[in-house]
Amino acid sequence: MKPVRFIHTSDIHLDTSFSGSGFPSRLGDRKREAIRGTFRRVLEDARLHAADLVLIAGDLFEHDRVTPDTIEFLKQQFESLGSIRVFISPGNHDPFIHGSPYREEKWPANVHIFCEEAFQSVELPDLGIRITGFGFTHDRMEDHPFLKLSPLRGDLVNIVISHASDINRVPSGKTRHGPFTIEEVAGKNVQYCALGHYHQQRVVVNAIDETQVWYSGIPEGRGWDEEGQCGYLLGEIDGGKIKVEGQMCNQYPLRTLSLDCDGFTSREQILDAILQQRGSFFDARTILRIRLEGAIDTKLDLSFTELEERLAGEVLHIEWQDETHPSIDFDAIARERTLRGRFVRQLSERIESASEKERAVLQRALLYGVQALLGREVRLR
Repeated sequence: MKPVRFIHTSDIHLDTSFSGSGFPSRLGDRKREAIRGTFRRVLEDARLHAADLVLIAGDLFEHDRVTPDTIEFLKQQFESLGSIRVFISPGNHDPFIHGSPYREEKWPANVHIFCEEAFQSVELPDLGIRITGFGFTHDRMEDHPFLKLSPLRGDLVNIVISHASDINRVPSGKTRHGPFTIEEVAGKNVQYCALGHYHQQRVVVNAIDETQVWYSGIPEGRGWDEEGQCGYLLGEIDGGKIKVEGQMCNQYPLRTLSLDCDGFTSREQILDAILQQRGSFFDARTILRIRLEGAIDTKLDLSFTELEERLAGEVLHIEWQDETHPSIDFDAIARERTLRGRFVRQLSERIESASEKERAVLQRALLYGVQALLGREVRLR
Protein backbone atom coordinates (compact mmCIF):
# COMPACT_ATOMS: atom_id res chain seq x y z
CA MET A 1 0.00 0.00 0.00
CA LYS A 2 1.31 3.44 -0.92
CA PRO A 3 2.30 5.89 1.84
CA VAL A 4 -0.53 7.99 3.28
CA ARG A 5 0.03 11.71 3.75
CA PHE A 6 -1.89 13.95 6.10
CA ILE A 7 -1.98 17.54 7.26
CA HIS A 8 -2.63 18.20 10.93
CA THR A 9 -3.78 21.70 11.86
CA SER A 10 -5.85 23.34 14.60
CA ASP A 11 -6.72 26.60 16.33
CA ILE A 12 -7.28 28.61 13.18
CA HIS A 13 -9.78 30.87 14.98
CA LEU A 14 -11.45 32.30 11.88
CA ASP A 15 -13.30 35.57 12.58
CA THR A 16 -11.18 36.37 15.61
CA SER A 17 -11.93 39.71 17.24
CA PHE A 18 -8.88 41.92 17.79
CA SER A 19 -10.79 44.56 19.76
CA GLY A 20 -8.82 43.89 22.94
CA SER A 21 -5.47 43.29 21.31
CA GLY A 22 -4.24 46.86 21.38
CA PHE A 23 -3.73 46.75 17.61
CA PRO A 24 -5.17 49.58 15.50
CA SER A 25 -8.50 48.56 13.93
CA ARG A 26 -7.03 48.46 10.41
CA LEU A 27 -4.28 46.09 11.57
CA GLY A 28 -6.89 43.90 13.28
CA ASP A 29 -8.85 43.72 10.02
CA ARG A 30 -5.70 42.86 8.11
CA LYS A 31 -4.72 40.19 10.61
CA ARG A 32 -8.21 38.66 10.52
CA GLU A 33 -7.98 38.37 6.72
CA ALA A 34 -4.49 36.93 7.10
CA ILE A 35 -5.90 34.11 9.26
CA ARG A 36 -8.33 33.30 6.48
CA GLY A 37 -5.64 33.49 3.81
CA THR A 38 -3.27 31.32 5.84
CA PHE A 39 -5.91 28.61 6.28
CA ARG A 40 -6.51 28.67 2.54
CA ARG A 41 -2.78 28.18 2.04
CA VAL A 42 -2.82 25.17 4.39
CA LEU A 43 -5.47 23.54 2.23
CA GLU A 44 -3.60 24.47 -0.93
CA ASP A 45 -0.58 22.74 0.56
CA ALA A 46 -2.73 19.65 1.11
CA ARG A 47 -3.26 19.49 -2.65
CA LEU A 48 0.37 20.37 -3.37
CA HIS A 49 1.65 17.54 -1.16
CA ALA A 50 -1.00 15.12 -2.47
CA ALA A 51 -2.34 14.61 1.05
CA ASP A 52 -5.00 12.02 1.68
CA LEU A 53 -6.29 13.52 4.93
CA VAL A 54 -6.68 16.90 6.60
CA LEU A 55 -7.07 16.72 10.39
CA ILE A 56 -8.49 19.83 12.09
CA ALA A 57 -8.21 19.43 15.87
CA GLY A 58 -10.66 22.10 17.01
CA ASP A 59 -11.20 25.87 17.16
CA LEU A 60 -11.59 26.23 13.41
CA PHE A 61 -13.67 29.37 13.99
CA GLU A 62 -15.09 31.57 16.73
CA HIS A 63 -18.65 30.36 17.32
CA ASP A 64 -19.94 33.72 18.62
CA ARG A 65 -18.52 35.69 15.68
CA VAL A 66 -18.44 33.39 12.68
CA THR A 67 -20.17 34.95 9.65
CA PRO A 68 -22.21 33.31 6.88
CA ASP A 69 -19.52 34.42 4.45
CA THR A 70 -16.87 32.52 6.43
CA ILE A 71 -19.01 29.39 6.45
CA GLU A 72 -19.42 29.59 2.68
CA PHE A 73 -15.67 30.13 2.38
CA LEU A 74 -15.04 26.94 4.38
CA LYS A 75 -17.47 24.90 2.32
CA GLN A 76 -15.87 26.07 -0.91
CA GLN A 77 -12.38 25.38 0.35
CA PHE A 78 -13.24 21.88 1.58
CA GLU A 79 -15.06 21.06 -1.63
CA SER A 80 -12.04 22.18 -3.64
CA LEU A 81 -10.01 19.42 -1.96
CA GLY A 82 -11.86 16.84 -4.04
CA SER A 83 -11.05 13.35 -2.75
CA ILE A 84 -8.97 14.59 0.20
CA ARG A 85 -10.91 13.69 3.34
CA VAL A 86 -11.35 16.27 6.11
CA PHE A 87 -11.88 15.31 9.77
CA ILE A 88 -12.89 17.99 12.28
CA SER A 89 -12.89 17.63 16.07
CA PRO A 90 -14.82 20.66 17.43
CA GLY A 91 -13.17 22.44 20.36
CA ASN A 92 -14.18 24.88 23.08
CA HIS A 93 -14.36 27.87 20.67
CA ASP A 94 -16.36 26.02 17.98
CA PRO A 95 -18.36 23.40 19.92
CA PHE A 96 -21.00 21.23 18.30
CA ILE A 97 -23.94 22.99 19.97
CA HIS A 98 -27.36 24.31 19.03
CA GLY A 99 -26.95 26.98 16.37
CA SER A 100 -23.47 25.85 15.40
CA PRO A 101 -22.74 25.79 11.65
CA TYR A 102 -21.49 22.25 12.24
CA ARG A 103 -25.09 21.27 13.04
CA GLU A 104 -27.09 23.66 10.92
CA GLU A 105 -25.17 23.64 7.63
CA LYS A 106 -24.75 20.98 4.95
CA TRP A 107 -21.06 20.21 4.49
CA PRO A 108 -19.29 18.67 1.50
CA ALA A 109 -19.25 14.87 1.34
CA ASN A 110 -15.51 14.70 2.07
CA VAL A 111 -15.97 16.37 5.50
CA HIS A 112 -16.58 14.39 8.69
CA ILE A 113 -17.35 16.24 11.93
CA PHE A 114 -17.12 14.40 15.25
CA CYS A 115 -20.33 15.46 16.96
CA GLU A 116 -20.27 13.68 20.32
CA GLU A 117 -18.18 13.89 23.48
CA ALA A 118 -17.55 10.16 23.18
CA PHE A 119 -14.95 8.67 20.89
CA GLN A 120 -16.23 7.50 17.53
CA SER A 121 -14.30 5.80 14.75
CA VAL A 122 -14.34 6.11 10.97
CA GLU A 123 -12.59 3.35 9.04
CA LEU A 124 -10.82 4.05 5.76
CA PRO A 125 -9.81 0.58 4.56
CA ASP A 126 -8.63 1.91 1.20
CA LEU A 127 -5.95 3.85 3.11
CA GLY A 128 -5.43 1.32 5.88
CA ILE A 129 -6.40 4.01 8.41
CA ARG A 130 -8.90 4.34 11.24
CA ILE A 131 -9.70 7.88 12.44
CA THR A 132 -11.06 8.10 16.00
CA GLY A 133 -12.15 11.33 17.61
CA PHE A 134 -14.61 13.29 19.70
CA GLY A 135 -16.04 16.79 19.62
CA PHE A 136 -16.94 19.32 22.29
CA THR A 137 -20.70 19.70 22.75
CA HIS A 138 -20.19 22.42 25.39
CA ASP A 139 -17.77 25.32 25.64
CA ARG A 140 -16.07 23.61 28.57
CA MET A 141 -14.85 20.09 29.26
CA GLU A 142 -13.45 19.24 32.67
CA ASP A 143 -13.58 15.43 32.41
CA HIS A 144 -10.57 13.44 31.21
CA PRO A 145 -11.81 12.23 27.80
CA PHE A 146 -8.98 9.76 27.16
CA LEU A 147 -10.02 7.72 30.19
CA LYS A 148 -13.02 6.74 28.04
CA LEU A 149 -10.91 5.65 25.07
CA SER A 150 -10.74 1.86 24.85
CA PRO A 151 -7.75 0.15 23.20
CA LEU A 152 -8.21 0.21 19.43
CA ARG A 153 -7.96 -2.80 17.14
CA GLY A 154 -4.65 -3.30 15.39
CA ASP A 155 -5.98 -4.23 11.97
CA LEU A 156 -5.55 -0.61 10.74
CA VAL A 157 -3.25 2.29 11.57
CA ASN A 158 -5.00 4.27 14.29
CA ILE A 159 -5.10 8.06 14.31
CA VAL A 160 -6.89 9.87 17.15
CA ILE A 161 -7.95 13.51 16.80
CA SER A 162 -9.10 15.73 19.65
CA HIS A 163 -9.01 19.14 21.28
CA ALA A 164 -7.39 18.55 24.66
CA SER A 165 -5.01 19.78 27.36
CA ASP A 166 -1.78 18.06 28.36
CA ILE A 167 -1.93 18.80 32.08
CA ASN A 168 1.79 18.16 32.56
CA ARG A 169 2.74 21.18 30.43
CA VAL A 170 0.03 23.84 30.53
CA PRO A 171 1.06 27.11 28.85
CA SER A 172 0.83 30.22 31.01
CA GLY A 173 -2.71 31.61 31.10
CA LYS A 174 -4.19 28.68 29.18
CA THR A 175 -7.46 27.16 30.40
CA ARG A 176 -7.60 23.37 30.72
CA HIS A 177 -10.21 21.78 28.46
CA GLY A 178 -10.36 18.02 27.93
CA PRO A 179 -7.44 17.38 30.32
CA PHE A 180 -5.25 14.31 29.88
CA THR A 181 -1.93 12.76 30.82
CA ILE A 182 0.24 10.73 28.48
CA GLU A 183 -0.53 7.67 30.60
CA GLU A 184 -4.18 7.99 29.51
CA VAL A 185 -3.24 7.94 25.81
CA ALA A 186 -0.43 5.39 25.71
CA GLY A 187 -1.04 1.66 25.59
CA LYS A 188 -4.20 1.93 23.46
CA ASN A 189 -2.72 0.98 20.09
CA VAL A 190 -2.73 4.59 18.83
CA GLN A 191 -0.04 5.39 16.29
CA TYR A 192 -0.69 9.14 16.02
CA CYS A 193 -2.69 11.54 18.20
CA ALA A 194 -3.52 14.89 16.53
CA LEU A 195 -4.21 17.54 19.16
CA GLY A 196 -5.42 21.11 19.28
CA HIS A 197 -5.89 23.76 22.00
CA TYR A 198 -2.30 24.69 22.81
CA HIS A 199 -1.01 27.19 20.26
CA GLN A 200 2.67 26.21 20.18
CA GLN A 201 3.76 23.41 17.85
CA ARG A 202 5.24 20.65 19.98
CA VAL A 203 5.32 16.94 20.73
CA VAL A 204 4.00 15.52 24.00
CA VAL A 205 6.79 13.52 25.62
CA ASN A 206 5.92 9.83 25.71
CA ALA A 207 8.33 7.45 27.42
CA ILE A 208 5.78 4.63 27.60
CA ASP A 209 5.28 3.42 24.03
CA GLU A 210 5.61 4.54 20.40
CA THR A 211 2.41 6.61 20.25
CA GLN A 212 3.22 9.99 18.72
CA VAL A 213 1.21 12.79 20.34
CA TRP A 214 1.49 16.23 18.69
CA TYR A 215 0.09 19.73 18.94
CA SER A 216 0.12 21.31 15.49
CA GLY A 217 0.18 24.84 16.87
CA ILE A 218 -1.66 27.87 15.52
CA PRO A 219 -1.10 28.60 11.81
CA GLU A 220 -1.33 32.42 12.18
CA GLY A 221 -0.38 34.06 15.48
CA ARG A 222 -2.91 36.51 16.88
CA GLY A 223 -1.16 38.14 19.86
CA TRP A 224 2.13 38.58 21.66
CA ASP A 225 1.84 35.15 23.30
CA GLU A 226 1.96 33.62 19.80
CA GLU A 227 5.16 35.17 18.49
CA GLY A 228 7.46 33.92 15.78
CA GLN A 229 6.90 31.39 13.03
CA CYS A 230 3.61 29.47 13.11
CA GLY A 231 2.37 26.63 10.95
CA TYR A 232 0.97 23.12 10.71
CA LEU A 233 2.26 19.54 10.64
CA LEU A 234 2.76 17.45 7.51
CA GLY A 235 2.77 13.73 8.21
CA GLU A 236 3.40 10.54 6.29
CA ILE A 237 2.42 6.98 7.19
CA ASP A 238 4.51 4.31 5.50
CA GLY A 239 4.44 0.67 6.56
CA GLY A 240 2.83 1.61 9.85
CA LYS A 241 5.62 4.08 10.66
CA ILE A 242 4.72 7.75 11.05
CA LYS A 243 6.94 10.76 10.57
CA VAL A 244 5.88 14.40 10.88
CA GLU A 245 7.57 17.71 10.16
CA GLY A 246 6.57 21.28 10.83
CA GLN A 247 5.60 23.54 7.94
CA MET A 248 5.63 27.29 8.56
CA CYS A 249 2.88 29.29 6.89
CA ASN A 250 1.99 32.49 8.78
CA GLN A 251 1.76 35.74 6.82
CA TYR A 252 2.40 38.35 9.50
CA PRO A 253 4.62 37.04 12.31
CA LEU A 254 4.83 38.87 15.63
CA ARG A 255 8.34 39.44 17.02
CA THR A 256 9.79 41.24 20.03
CA LEU A 257 13.16 42.93 19.63
CA SER A 258 14.99 43.88 22.85
CA LEU A 259 17.65 46.57 22.55
CA ASP A 260 20.24 47.48 25.18
CA CYS A 261 20.52 51.26 24.87
CA ASP A 262 23.16 51.80 27.55
CA GLY A 263 25.13 54.94 26.73
CA PHE A 264 23.05 55.92 23.69
CA THR A 265 23.03 59.68 23.17
CA SER A 266 20.87 60.06 20.04
CA ARG A 267 17.86 58.53 18.29
CA GLU A 268 20.15 57.64 15.39
CA GLN A 269 21.89 55.01 17.50
CA ILE A 270 18.53 53.41 18.33
CA LEU A 271 17.54 53.48 14.68
CA ASP A 272 20.84 51.91 13.58
CA ALA A 273 20.54 49.16 16.20
CA ILE A 274 17.03 48.33 14.97
CA LEU A 275 17.97 48.32 11.28
CA GLN A 276 20.89 45.96 11.96
CA GLN A 277 18.23 43.30 12.62
CA ARG A 278 16.45 43.93 9.33
CA GLY A 279 16.23 40.79 7.20
CA SER A 280 17.45 38.39 9.90
CA PHE A 281 14.89 39.24 12.59
CA PHE A 282 12.13 41.20 10.85
CA ASP A 283 10.96 42.34 7.45
CA ALA A 284 8.13 44.39 5.95
CA ARG A 285 5.53 41.76 6.95
CA THR A 286 6.49 41.68 10.65
CA ILE A 287 4.41 43.08 13.50
CA LEU A 288 7.31 44.25 15.64
CA ARG A 289 7.42 45.10 19.33
CA ILE A 290 10.58 46.99 20.26
CA ARG A 291 11.64 46.88 23.90
CA LEU A 292 14.19 49.56 24.79
CA GLU A 293 16.26 48.90 27.89
CA GLY A 294 19.21 50.41 29.73
CA ALA A 295 20.48 53.81 30.79
CA ILE A 296 20.34 56.48 28.11
CA ASP A 297 21.96 59.89 28.06
CA THR A 298 19.67 62.64 29.29
CA LYS A 299 20.22 64.54 26.03
CA LEU A 300 18.56 61.78 23.98
CA ASP A 301 15.11 62.83 22.70
CA LEU A 302 13.19 59.56 22.70
CA SER A 303 10.50 60.47 20.16
CA PHE A 304 8.68 57.34 18.99
CA THR A 305 6.81 59.34 16.35
CA GLU A 306 10.10 60.32 14.74
CA LEU A 307 11.45 56.78 14.97
CA GLU A 308 8.31 55.30 13.39
CA GLU A 309 8.59 57.80 10.56
CA ARG A 310 12.16 56.67 9.90
CA LEU A 311 11.08 52.99 10.00
CA ALA A 312 8.08 53.42 7.70
CA GLY A 313 7.96 50.55 5.21
CA GLU A 314 10.47 48.44 7.12
CA VAL A 315 7.81 46.65 9.21
CA LEU A 316 4.05 46.21 9.04
CA HIS A 317 3.44 47.70 12.50
CA ILE A 318 5.52 48.81 15.50
CA GLU A 319 4.74 48.83 19.21
CA TRP A 320 7.15 50.33 21.73
CA GLN A 321 8.06 49.30 25.27
CA ASP A 322 10.19 51.96 26.93
CA GLU A 323 12.07 50.44 29.86
CA THR A 324 15.02 52.84 29.67
CA HIS A 325 16.03 55.25 32.38
CA PRO A 326 18.17 58.40 32.28
CA SER A 327 21.86 57.92 32.97
CA ILE A 328 22.14 59.79 36.28
CA ASP A 329 24.94 59.40 38.86
CA PHE A 330 22.82 59.25 42.03
CA ASP A 331 25.88 58.58 44.24
CA ALA A 332 27.53 61.80 43.06
CA ILE A 333 24.35 63.79 43.66
CA ALA A 334 23.97 62.24 47.14
CA ARG A 335 27.37 63.72 48.08
CA GLU A 336 26.22 67.23 47.16
CA ARG A 337 25.42 69.69 49.99
CA THR A 338 22.28 70.79 48.10
CA LEU A 339 18.54 70.26 48.26
CA ARG A 340 18.71 67.56 45.60
CA GLY A 341 21.61 65.88 47.47
CA ARG A 342 19.51 65.77 50.63
CA PHE A 343 16.52 64.47 48.62
CA VAL A 344 18.59 61.59 47.18
CA ARG A 345 20.08 60.65 50.59
CA GLN A 346 16.75 60.57 52.40
CA LEU A 347 14.91 58.68 49.66
CA SER A 348 17.79 56.19 49.28
CA GLU A 349 17.52 55.38 53.00
CA ARG A 350 13.80 54.72 52.61
CA ILE A 351 14.42 52.49 49.59
CA GLU A 352 16.88 50.32 51.54
CA SER A 353 14.29 49.46 54.22
CA ALA A 354 11.23 49.27 51.95
CA SER A 355 9.34 46.17 50.83
CA GLU A 356 9.77 45.00 47.24
CA LYS A 357 6.48 46.63 46.16
CA GLU A 358 7.25 49.91 47.97
CA ARG A 359 10.82 49.91 46.61
CA ALA A 360 9.61 50.01 43.00
CA VAL A 361 7.43 53.07 43.74
CA LEU A 362 10.18 54.86 45.68
CA GLN A 363 12.75 54.21 42.94
CA ARG A 364 10.46 55.87 40.41
CA ALA A 365 9.93 58.76 42.83
CA LEU A 366 13.71 59.12 43.17
CA LEU A 367 14.14 59.21 39.39
CA TYR A 368 11.32 61.70 38.79
CA GLY A 369 12.38 63.91 41.68
CA VAL A 370 16.00 64.15 40.56
CA GLN A 371 14.96 64.86 36.96
CA ALA A 372 12.74 67.69 38.19
CA LEU A 373 15.44 69.09 40.49
CA LEU A 374 17.92 68.99 37.60
CA GLY A 375 15.46 70.98 35.50
CA ARG A 376 15.01 68.17 32.98
CA GLU A 377 11.89 66.78 31.33
CA VAL A 378 10.19 64.17 33.50
CA ARG A 379 9.09 61.16 31.46
CA LEU A 380 6.63 59.05 33.44
CA ARG A 381 6.82 55.30 32.94
